[in-house]
Amino acid sequence: MKVNEVSKRYAKALLAVVKQKGIHTKAYSELQAVAESFEKDAAINAYFQNPMISATQKVAAVKAAFAGKGLSEEVFNTLVLLAEKNRIHLLPEVAQAFQDFLDIEEGITRGTVRSAQPLTADAQKELEAKVSKILNKKIVLTYQQDPKLLGGAVATVGGWTFDDSIETHLTKLNEELNRRAN
Repeated sequence: MKVNEVSKRYAKALLAVVKQKGIHTKAYSELQAVAESFEKDAAINAYFQNPMISATQKVAAVKAAFAGKGLSEEVFNTLVLLAEKNRIHLLPEVAQAFQDFLDIEEGITRGTVRSAQPLTADAQKELEAKVSKILNKKIVLTYQQDPKLLGGAVATVGGWTFDDSIETHLTKLNEELNRRAN
């Protein structure tokens, strides 16, 4: 997801406030949960993107939906501010930018792993440890099952690709056999 500069400013401001209070992890969880609910529900999206609905009505809707629901004051105030400025539709981008800034501060690199079959918890830990050691960074991986892969796994982390798929092994074997045949 491409994140625009406006979303980055909101995320940076929220991170600065919650970092001071030491609730940045909780704030991210809350922000992400609200952003996901907005993305999943077309009716919510339509309501907040409707230009016929005033900012005052949008603020009232946010307050009614989230007041007293356990959100931190900082996240609640950010949602209200986004509604006031008619920018609540930017919430998924703000959540992404918040995660990006938090990752930078904590030295975390994120990546994805595609595998033919779901990896066991032990295999995931082993893979994370290997990639972390190679890149000398803290790694957070998300896992996806990819039916296009015959077997093995492909990890993409911070611009690096670690390909241990059967297709790649077969390609390398084919190249080696062709070299030896010539």
